[in-house]
Amino acid sequence: MKRYPAAYVLPSLLLLLIMEAHAPKAGAQTAVPPSAPPRYAARALAARERARRIAPLRSADTRDGTRVTVTSDAPLSDYSAYRRGEDFCVLIPRAEAAEPEMTRHAPGGRGLAAALIEQVGGDLLLTFRLEAGAEARAEQNFNRLDILFTPAKPSQAGQEDERLKQVLKRVEELEARVRELEARRPGAAAESDRAVAPSDAGAAVYAPEAAAAQAQQTGSARGPVGDDEHAHGGRAESLPTGTPRLQIQGYADVNLRASSQKGRTTSFSLGQLDLFITSRLSENLSVLGELILEAEEDNSFTFSAHRLLLRYAPRDYFTLGVGRDHTAIGYYNTAYHHGSWFQTAATRPYLFAFENRGGILPLHNVGVSVSGRIPSAPFGLRYVAELGNGRSVNAPSNRSVATAVDENNGKAFNLALLARPPRLPGFQAGFSVYRDRRTPEGAPRVGETIMAAHLVRRTSRSELLNEGVLIRHATGARVFYTPGFYTQFARRFGDARPYFRYQYVNAPDGDPVFRPLEVGRRHGPSLGLRYDVSEFAAFKMQFDRTLRRRTDAHDELTLQFAFTF
Repeated sequence: MKRYPAAYVLPSLLLLLIMEAHAPKAGAQTAVPPSAPPRYAARALAARERARRIAPLRSADTRDGTRVTVTSDAPLSDYSAYRRGEDFCVLIPRAEAAEPEMTRHAPGGRGLAAALIEQVGGDLLLTFRLEAGAEARAEQNFNRLDILFTPAKPSQAGQEDERLKQVLKRVEELEARVRELEARRPGAAAESDRAVAPSDAGAAVYAPEAAAAQAQQTGSARGPVGDDEHAHGGRAESLPTGTPRLQIQGYADVNLRASSQKGRTTSFSLGQLDLFITSRLSENLSVLGELILEAEEDNSFTFSAHRLLLRYAPRDYFTLGVGRDHTAIGYYNTAYHHGSWFQTAATRPYLFAFENRGGILPLHNVGVSVSGRIPSAPFGLRYVAELGNGRSVNAPSNRSVATAVDENNGKAFNLALLARPPRLPGFQAGFSVYRDRRTPEGAPRVGETIMAAHLVRRTSRSELLNEGVLIRHATGARVFYTPGFYTQFARRFGDARPYFRYQYVNAPDGDPVFRPLEVGRRHGPSLGLRYDVSEFAAFKMQFDRTLRRRTDAHDELTLQFAFTF
């Protein structure tokens, strides 16, 4: 039975390697210098295969600009994209337009001034004229090619000038309105000598409306924050008057679960309602918070502050955090916070389940942290050092985070080292060591050491996550070791993203910390599919099979709608 997990892991890893070897390479988007144009004649003569047919191009507005979609009846992994002056060119070898009208009806949009589609020998050349300062890039998924155009962002000075002009225009309109109302008021002619000055009257009426106009011009309605912004609150800004402005982004999910486990019923359920709050207090000082409203097993609701952090970030190599945050143990806990819309799978790996859901790791910490980039270090090395209360061993699992009172005078600390090589976008490797002292009531003191390592690679097309954890509990003359790991692979095909995960945890029966949680040994595979219904909503379907020590195996099916608003 000890070799049972390997029977799942080895075939799955072999399958993943085979899929990755046959996948289209990201290097298809190559930079071709303007001095070396493609040799269209040579390619046309060499084209022996059937020409691919390119469907009419489709364009759509996005939050950042315009997306032009190119689709074909065959893979487009051999395309070339390059910049030539003000033009962004995409060359598709051995291709032809499906409809002749395509050369006369080219798409347009923000960041895109004009487009030209040409048949050059046996190849199809797409030439897009960019607006001044605009940027473009191409992303390929099998037989689909998305060309993303991002218009130039106006300078901050230009934004302030435009905002001032609009405010002054509004003041002039209000002043004219006040003068008109004064003229219509009975007795206005007799009081003309002592009429209120237009500028004073305008200021009196303008005060409440100016704030609304300024808030509208500064863009109070925004799209969802990204992964890094969800972790650090990077979009928090200030009002022009200098007072802090609170920004709230919502995340939620609705689930349907069916399980073969005894005592569990098929039920619809509300997941977490996550209110992600940010505010910038100064150039280097910001506040981040996450308020979670969650339904419990007894159909009651709990409302709690899962994150509340004051951050001081004067330099890239030094960031100081004070408050409650996610512990930098492994990768998943700091990459995927609350809000299942961010993560590919419908559920978190059991190893990184939250404390109020029976998780075995101290995923939250109240205290101080220091992090940043290591100057002049290779491989993009970064460090994290944390000191806090740790986790209570005597409190119930749903209140085990020592938010207000620590159960002893000792403090937990965690040290982590991360590598993010600039030449490998989306790659990260890291190692961390967590140390704490647990004091169970009526039992000897327990020294806890948690060592975690991870190796991940996330790109626009694929996701490969691998993490391993070893938990050591030492009490008196006895030492207990709990190993655990998971591996997860996902691949994007358009809006669909199938994924596979295998996880394993094995806690000794005599462990004084995990015995009340009934952790034991549990392992099994998960197979799922995520489909992005829109840019802000996703449907997920996941099947889990869990095998446990001295307990019958059970299956569970989860259907989930996750969204942001």
